[in-house]
Formats: sequence, C-alpha cells, structure tokens
Amino acid sequence: MTWATRKFPWVFSLLWLVILMVMIRAGFWQLSRADEKQLINDRMAAGYINSPQTLNDWQALHAFDEVQIKGQFANTHFLLDNQIMEGQVGFFVFTAFRTVDGVLLLVNRGWTDDDQQQFDLQVEPMRISALLADWPRPGIQLGEQETNNQALQHLTYLEQQPITALLKQRHCQSLDTESCKILPRVLKLKTAVDPAFKRLWQLPKMTVEKHRAYATQWFTMSLVLCFIYMVFIRKTYANKN
Repeated sequence: MTWATRKFPWVFSLLWLVILMVMIRAGFWQLSRADEKQLINDRMAAGYINSPQTLNDWQALHAFDEVQIKGQFANTHFLLDNQIMEGQVGFFVFTAFRTVDGVLLLVNRGWTDDDQQQFDLQVEPMRISALLADWPRPGIQLGEQETNNQALQHLTYLEQQPITALLKQRHCQSLDTESCKILPRVLKLKTAVDPAFKRLWQLPKMTVEKHRAYATQWFTMSLVLCFIYMVFIRKTYANKN
C-alpha cells in the first residue's frame, strides 16, 4: 500500500495541528507569566517607592509597585460585597481619592464586616502609601447592577465604566474634560489610616517556578503529540512491503 493508493487524512492532520498550536501557545503564555512574576519579585525586592504625578507616570508603573502620594479622600465609597477574609464574609471598602496633581482614583482601604460605621475621612490633604493593583474584575458576572449617584453604596461587581462615569459626575463637574483625570487602576492602602479595617494583601499565588514548570509540561506534551502523529502516519500510510 502506497501514499498514492490511500487518501491523506487532512481532517485529522488539521485537528492535530490546531491542538499542537494551542499547546505551544499555552507554553509560551506560561513563560511570559513567569517573566512578569519575576519582574514583580525584583521590583518588590528593590524596595523602591514611586511618586507618580501625571497619568503617564501612573501608566508606566506595574501591579504591586509601591507608591507614596499626597492628596485627600472624597465622600464617595463603594462597598464590594461577598469578600471573604479569614473565613468571614464581608466587603472591601473602595473610596475615591484625588491626588494633589489632580488624578482621581479609587483606594481599597481594606476589609470589614460592619457597614454601619463611619466611612468618611478627614478632608485635609494627607500622604498615603499603597500598592498599585489592576482594576478588580469578577470571574463571572451574573446580570446587571445599578450604580446610583450617592455617597455610599453596596456593589456586587466593581464595573469600571459605570464607576468611572459616576466619579466624573460627582467629582469632575467643575472641571473640563482634560482636567478630569481618572486612573483606570486602584490602590491597596498600606498606611494605617483605618485601624478597624483588615489589610492582608496577597502577593501573586503562582510562583515563577510553577509557571516555568507548567511551560515545560506544555512543551513536553507538544513533543509527545508530534511523536504520536508521526507514528500514526508512518504505520498507516507508509509503504508496506
């Protein structure tokens, strides 16, 4: 039996190629994540404290970078519900903060289970230390939620677009469009402004070594898949004497 006497398995080969590409891409993604985690570890080990001023300065920073800024808290609070800490259900408190350079952002002040306490802070300028973080996103969002123009509200999801629109409505009415600078990221407070709130900020759970180990697994499985394909083709479609 020769190659000419048997139809080549194009469908099977295409399926094999797609699976192979997915596995190789997964391996390179794990390597890129390992590089990101290594960069985070290096920056945190250096202990450098940033003092960003403009939005460009903020955008140049990375997650888990430590910043020290001066500004004042505003009377707008979002309580992110269903947050678990040390086995208890409560919420994270996000409060609007405007820096002395005019950048408006949200600060995660910590976790609490008491929504009847006073959340307003002094309006005088203060200096805070915090860790920069990406905007919190839910894994799965079920349904829509309503965001109201009020100082304090519970939310199930901290949706970026409606929150940004609300911050503009409440704190940028007296400013022109260019002067209203809202940071699309959040800060995790380190300063002991709220002793009643718990702040146990976790570093990335997946280590550099684990990401590289997963990458090795993906590349190894890719080689095995290539070997299996070659054996299949050879046994089924090579010349037989």
